[in-house]
Amino acid sequence: MADEFSLRAATVEDAKTLAALNLACWRETYASLLPAEIFATLTLEERLDHWRGVFQAEGNIVALAMDAAGEAAGFAHWRAHELALGGRLGRGGEICAIYLRRSALRRGLGGRLLRLMAAEMRASGLKWASLVVLRDNLPARHFYEAMGARRFGRELSWRGVPQVAYGWRDLRRLGR
Repeated sequence: MADEFSLRAATVEDAKTLAALNLACWRETYASLLPAEIFATLTLEERLDHWRGVFQAEGNIVALAMDAAGEAAGFAHWRAHELALGGRLGRGGEICAIYLRRSALRRGLGGRLLRLMAAEMRASGLKWASLVVLRDNLPARHFYEAMGARRFGRELSWRGVPQVAYGWRDLRRLGR
């Protein structure tokens, strides 16, 4: 089923598409998980500024998924970092975002995007990957756990909303 989606590297020319897709995914995913005041700050212009900044910063990689009709169905964003255990694990990757439209869920696209990121991270010499997810986003947490991620660290908070961290100590496990 995931073959019905095409994946390609996103560029700054895709910033507006990513901004609109980002907003749509947040509204579909987080409507019951985030306070209304957070949604009030999320505008197309704010997201457009965010994505332009992503493409201006060095080391960010974004993959865009398109459905058979040519509509944006999801995206993944990652970058390298060395934060875990004071760098003792070597260089790793931070999965900054992975979002799918509700219509693209449970069709293999999320796994395909994660495997693509893992392959690109390994090709860049990275050994591990981590991400944070809203604590109460149980479908996402179950997905990451099914993909081999393990929870680590203490609970975090973003704008007062609890988050948890997940990771893969060995990216070869994520690529399977």
